[in-house]
Amino acid sequence: MEYKYVARDAGGRRITGILEAPNPRAVAKELRDQGLYPLSISPKRSLADISIPFLNRVPLKQVALFTRQVAAMIGAGIPLPTALGTVAEQTKHKKLRNVLREVKEMVEGGEKFSEALGKYPGIFDRLFVSMVEAGEATGNLDIMLNRYFIYMEKILALRRKVITAMVYPTVVLCLAVGIVAFLLIKIVPTFTSLFNEAGVELPALTLFVINLSTFLKSNFAYIFWGIVAFFVLFRLALRNDNVRRVFDRVRLRIFIIGPLLRKVAVARFSRTLATMVKSGIPILEALDIIAKTSGNKVIEDAVMQARSEVAKGESLSKTLKETGIFPSMVIEMMAAGEQTGALDEMMDKVADFFEDEVDAAVAALTSILEPFMLIFLGGFIGMIVVALYLPIFKMAATIK
Repeated sequence: MEYKYVARDAGGRRITGILEAPNPRAVAKELRDQGLYPLSISPKRSLADISIPFLNRVPLKQVALFTRQVAAMIGAGIPLPTALGTVAEQTKHKKLRNVLREVKEMVEGGEKFSEALGKYPGIFDRLFVSMVEAGEATGNLDIMLNRYFIYMEKILALRRKVITAMVYPTVVLCLAVGIVAFLLIKIVPTFTSLFNEAGVELPALTLFVINLSTFLKSNFAYIFWGIVAFFVLFRLALRNDNVRRVFDRVRLRIFIIGPLLRKVAVARFSRTLATMVKSGIPILEALDIIAKTSGNKVIEDAVMQARSEVAKGESLSKTLKETGIFPSMVIEMMAAGEQTGALDEMMDKVADFFEDEVDAAVAALTSILEPFMLIFLGGFIGMIVVALYLPIFKMAATIK
């Protein structure tokens, strides 16, 4: 592998260049042998390495698989660097493979595993790094990695449930928009020319459909790029904390969808808190991580508010109750867990309960949206068909 380096010679001059070596330590050794003092060493990047971050994002499923493999190998007595190297060679995802190779080199160079992982926050979240750090401190790294893998399996299953609930209406809506656009742009103009030649007086519904078709056909490019611009600007606006806070608050209040999202958030909060408490991570650090990884500004604000009160000596259940975000069942189970010293077990039970609730909510959402979407699709297409055939029936009556 080729590495770019910056070094100083005995006279203090900066020297840059490229060396081929198996790892950065070998590059540093060669530079010192040449009488140079290395300042920085980094892998040489080619055009093939340049990629769009969104397309090159490492899926959580790949991280979970890596965690399970490393945990199994460490549990079998294989040294960590060897385990990392073996898993890296077996990993199909290019970015993750390169990152694991770099982590392996850092560990071989004397860095802690948690410190090396912490340099890639886009792949390994704070929860993962904290659990690895706890595993290093207690000598139970394989147990912590297995625990994180189980946690990730639960989170991925929860995410699949939400995606399943959203896929059907999204597909039907896209299908409806596509069919309606095709009818208005391709089919309606054919009938329009026929009506113009016949000189028949058109009903109001037919005139509305023809005008809609003319407008859509004349301004299709503007409409398309306007929609694209809206979504781009909307995504950029969500980077602002205040905008995101308002958006997340509205999402939690949407009919049917809001309660589902709230149950998902509560299930994830409970599962994450249980995992971190079980792993021995301090409660203040756990709350900070949970808030930052909640994915919802309203939940994040509530958890951070609770964290500040817990730091003053208040109980977690009492402070969360005051936020008004979490259901009373969660608060009561949490209070019982704090009193008995079994907070992790109680939170696991809460997570299991709300994951079952998400299953039921997804089934209910699908059963409600399915007939609604079909009525919407059939109604709109039926309106266009009726609007086009009304003048034809009138023409037939006139001929008779």
